[in-house]
Amino acid sequence: MAVTAFSSVPQKCINDTFEDGELIGQYTVICDKILTDTCSGFLAVSHSDKAIIISFRGTLGDEQLSQEFIDSLIDPLVNFVGGGKINAYFSSAFTKIWNHGMRDAFFASKNKYANYTLWITGHSLGAAMAAIAGGTIVKLGYFPANETIVYTFGEPRVGNKDFAAALDSLLPTIYRVIHAHDMVPHIPLEGVLGYYHHKREVWYNNNMARGDPFIICEEDEDKKCSNSENVLIWSDHDVYFGANIEFALNGCIRL
Repeated sequence: MAVTAFSSVPQKCINDTFEDGELIGQYTVICDKILTDTCSGFLAVSHSDKAIIISFRGTLGDEQLSQEFIDSLIDPLVNFVGGGKINAYFSSAFTKIWNHGMRDAFFASKNKYANYTLWITGHSLGAAMAAIAGGTIVKLGYFPANETIVYTFGEPRVGNKDFAAALDSLLPTIYRVIHAHDMVPHIPLEGVLGYYHHKREVWYNNNMARGDPFIICEEDEDKKCSNSENVLIWSDHDVYFGANIEFALNGCIRL
């Protein structure tokens, strides 16, 4: 579902992934200072899994990535509702999507499907927004922590140590999945302006084929996972479990 957010017609991927999945809504907003880049997310439900699904789209192109990186170095971190401080660009992007219809759709779905769990996901920029969304929703009491599951892919550092500690305490089930030498989880650099990863990391030091081994590191900045590598590769960020943007545009069907 993380890669599905790259599609302008996510219902196709939802149909091909869940036998009874339903798109509730897709929410796209202008999210940068120069008014050219958009951020997006969608809300869906899988009735067979009894799950409400929130997914945020990742970075689109080098220009948006550059804007994120510049903002992370220039703009001061902003307060996070659950504690600590977070990247201003990530915070603004989540807030704009959340207030652009996603929040209302979330509450309507929560009330309609009272016995469903909540899944939150995203890739790259979408991963950062997913982490913020999970912490926000639980902190404000919108959904029980033990029924909220967050999986992110290629997540950059989102905030400072206090934010990492806050997220660690708020979300018992949150995993940052990292593909081998993906460079994005290493930016901003650890400690620069206070940036620090939350736990817990799932590291695939391979091609992420079905059955490939992985390591789970429980500490916030554990040196036994991706932090043990010095070589970083952009291409490892583009593909997770064999899926990329083209995969989403194809309705999430492997050719």
